Amino acid sequence: MSESKKVLQFPTVSQPSIDEVLTLFLKDQQKRLKPRTFNRYEEVIDLLRHCLNGHGYHELDSSSDVALYEKLYFQKNLEFCFIFGPEKIVSSLPNFLNYFMIRKVMASEALLQSAGVVAKKLAKWLEECGYIDKETAIRVIRIAAEAARELPAAERLARLIYEYAQSHAPRYWTAELDDYFVIDQIHPGILILSGMATSGIVEVRVPKEITDHCRKGWQVNLLLGKTKNGWCILETGNVYPN
Repeated sequence: MSESKKVLQFPTVSQPSIDEVLTLFLKDQQKRLKPRTFNRYEEVIDLLRHCLNGHGYHELDSSSDVALYEKLYFQKNLEFCFIFGPEKIVSSLPNFLNYFMIRKVMASEALLQSAGVVAKKLAKWLEECGYIDKETAIRVIRIAAEAARELPAAERLARLIYEYAQSHAPRYWTAELDDYFVIDQIHPGILILSGMATSGIVEVRVPKEITDHCRKGWQVNLLLGKTKNGWCILETGNVYPN
């Protein structure tokens, strides 16, 4: 007797897809939320879809998933959210909260806080619906709750540093450092920063209002100028919680 040949099935799109699950999530939330709050939920979920479609493939950890994505995206023009299922949402949520919302979205403090709140509710809902297990939900909820606290605080700090740099930039300086700096130490009116590239350790004097909003381990994108009074902030970019 001849042995039966095994047929390897090529992976297909998930049922339900991420897009379908997110749509159902919003329908469920609309039943309990006031219109203004629901509009913010819609805004966050729309941004999450955009993040997943543009960056979700970076989180794919199996060759079959990569092959499926490349085949359907390049040959069928299917987006990430129409290819994969809800389990791929949670793997991308940390990137959505801590990278996408800071680097890719001109978000207010209120929107950043809402992103964490909505992500937390989404994780709970996914567990309740059986799409993810309890352990995964707990981990994601912890990340989302932390983001709801820290993202608006980081945006507030970025605004304070920007406003200070705009009004107190020195007229003359002899050297520059352009880097991502980690906040190593915080003293009233003094920050001890370590450059992530080649800048080394630097001390920067700023108003106490700024140091009061700083947190050890946060990253700050700064252009510093060396003056006779030490390093001063010339330009500033984003602030990133650790």
